[in-house]
Amino acid sequence: MPNATLIRPFRSEDRAAVVQLWHDAWHDGHGAILPPRVVAERSVTSFEDRLGPLEPGCIVAEAGGRIVGFAAVEGDEVDQLYVASEARGSGVAAGLLAAAEAELAGRGVRDAAIQCTAGNERARRFYVRAGWRDGGVRDAPIWTPDGRHETHPTHIFVKQLSSLD
Repeated sequence: MPNATLIRPFRSEDRAAVVQLWHDAWHDGHGAILPPRVVAERSVTSFEDRLGPLEPGCIVAEAGGRIVGFAAVEGDEVDQLYVASEARGSGVAAGLLAAAEAELAGRGVRDAAIQCTAGNERARRFYVRAGWRDGGVRDAPIWTPDGRHETHPTHIFVKQLSSLD
């Protein structure tokens, strides 16, 4: 993977690459953790459907002309953060998280949140290293394509952001 990574706002032409990356990285991180019925519902089309409302808050990491990660901010939360398997350990996730934190701070968010599925130890360790505090585990709602109510134990990480004033 090339060393130079560009963190930038999402553009409409990024859509297909972000959807595929999200699908692949989600299954890699959650496929063995969540119930099989939930995993089976996570098709490429389901991620395509979910991306639309998140696009205004999306940022991407691009290296060598390829999308290697993305994050989405919504409200006071880093709502999504995923990195392609070949870019893990390269600093892409840290760059995306820092950009998402800066975006939230720029919107005036002081107390930010990010959720991490219980059992996703790689992500949990990453958030702790990045200065996020584990606020505990709760049964949090998870997205389903038909809108039914599903929950799963989820770490709720919090971080106080510096004001950009």
